[in-house]
Order: sequence, then structure tokens, then C-alpha cells
Amino acid sequence: MFCIKCGKTAKIDNFCEDCFLQKEKLFEAKDLELRFCEHCGIKQEAIKEYVEDRVKSENELEKIKTDLKIVGNKVYTKITCTGKIKGVPKEETKKILVVLRKKTCDMHVKLFGGYYEAVIQARGPEKEKIMEQVRKLVPQKALVSIESLKEGYNIKIMRKANAGKAAKALAKNYKIRKTFKLAAEKKGQKLYRNYYAIR
Repeated sequence: MFCIKCGKTAKIDNFCEDCFLQKEKLFEAKDLELRFCEHCGIKQEAIKEYVEDRVKSENELEKIKTDLKIVGNKVYTKITCTGKIKGVPKEETKKILVVLRKKTCDMHVKLFGGYYEAVIQARGPEKEKIMEQVRKLVPQKALVSIESLKEGYNIKIMRKANAGKAAKALAKNYKIRKTFKLAAEKKGQKLYRNYYAIR
């Protein structure tokens, strides 16, 4: 049997291996738009991961390589895939454009609005030390503000989880009293704020 395109010996679907690979696509990739928080920023690895996650193929892909060239808000992207189509090895390259769009993530919207879910109250003779430890234990982006008071510091923290984790670590060396206060009501649901008094 001969290839219906070039006349060489046919191997797959009435085509020789070369003609078969010419007509078959290993993968599909389209131009993309990627939204990212302008305050958090974005790394090249995140762009690569975003692109590679959107490569489509019904074939067996073994490797995906992505090369980026960033110019302003445009990322000129070259995608090279190696794999097999019906058992026949193929390497294929496609070029796409990724347009970057800035936005503000939910966390920064809340941060700029002064939103917080918990307060760590540094009190007692070691209030300065407690405050410094909290600053180290809580991620910078989750720390909303530090209020200096006569009796100590009120450290406002965006997420309850971050405050709880810090309080648990401090409980090894300090006394902690946990309380709750009603902060607001949303759609009939009461929202409480956590307070940790540490001394």
C-alpha cells in the first residue's frame, strides 16, 4: 500500500509517516487574556503555568516548553510540545499572544477598605516583644494595621486563620484569652470578629 499523497510506503491511515504528521496537529493553542492583581504582581512562572494549562490536545503529550517575551502588557509566547500521534513521535511549535490585564484582587480590595477579621491585643510588660513576634508570624499582606495604645497594641489581621496560627504559636510562652465580638450582619448572617488578648 502506498501513501495517497506522495506515493511512498503507507504506514498509517493510507499515509506515509511524514505526510501523516504533516496533516495531523499535535496540540491546539489560542491567544489568551490573563488578569492579575497589580498590587500582588505576576511572575513569569505563573504566566507559563497559565498558558500550559490551556494547551489542548487529544494526543499523548510528553513535554511542553514555553518561551516568553514580555513587551508592555503583551506576552509573545512560543509553545513547543513533544508527544505522539497514534504512536508516531512529533514535535510541534505554535506562537500565541497573551494580553495582561490589571485588576485588584479581593484581598487588596479588603485591605484598602480596612477590612479585618481578627485582632491580636499585645498587653503586659512584654507587649513590645509580643507585637514584634506577631509581625514575624503574620504574613505582611495579611497585616492590616497596628494601633498603639496606652495599654499596648491592637494588631488588626485580615484573616482569622492567620491570627489563630499566630496566637497558637504565642501560646507556648504567653497567656491568651480569646473572645468574639459582633462585627456586622450580612444577608441575615451575623459576622463575628476574633480577639486574642496576649500577655
